[in-house]
Amino acid sequence: MLAAALPEPWQDALSYQRGAVVEGLQGWRLLGAQALHLGWPHLWLNLGAWLLLCLLLLPGVSARSLSLVLAGSVVGTASGLLLTPGLAWYVGFSGALHGVLGGGAILLLRARPALAASLLLGLAIKLLWDVLSGGGSGGLPAGARVVVEAHVWGSLGGLLAGGLHWWFTRRPRCV
Repeated sequence: MLAAALPEPWQDALSYQRGAVVEGLQGWRLLGAQALHLGWPHLWLNLGAWLLLCLLLLPGVSARSLSLVLAGSVVGTASGLLLTPGLAWYVGFSGALHGVLGGGAILLLRARPALAASLLLGLAIKLLWDVLSGGGSGGLPAGARVVVEAHVWGSLGGLLAGGLHWWFTRRPRCV
């Protein structure tokens, strides 16, 4: 919400602009862009999604574990921005939100396997729909499109972070 209140020139200095990152070595834009939105409605959509994810995941996943998944999701989204040469501009948090959904679902596998499987299936269907439909506008302002690549890369980052965390914190089993 603080980033949304920044003056427009400051927001412009934080948004992902491929040329500025690659040629101008302005790497902060990879993270800054994820704090920005296309306006207040876009911000409220992302905050609402974050609240729903917390309500779904926090009863079975610790805040610390969810924070690690969030970090992996943000890094996954940022990496994807760099690895997608055709993507010139980006703002938003939806890539990281997709990653939190996937990584959080992996962490729920022990406590609530049916819910975890449902969430992973839902994420897979959503990503497939995004890819096949090209993203569309998704409720964004006129002229804007959903950046499907951010959803995919954020999901991969979250799934990787959740999978690694799950693997390294699993409890030993008696044979």
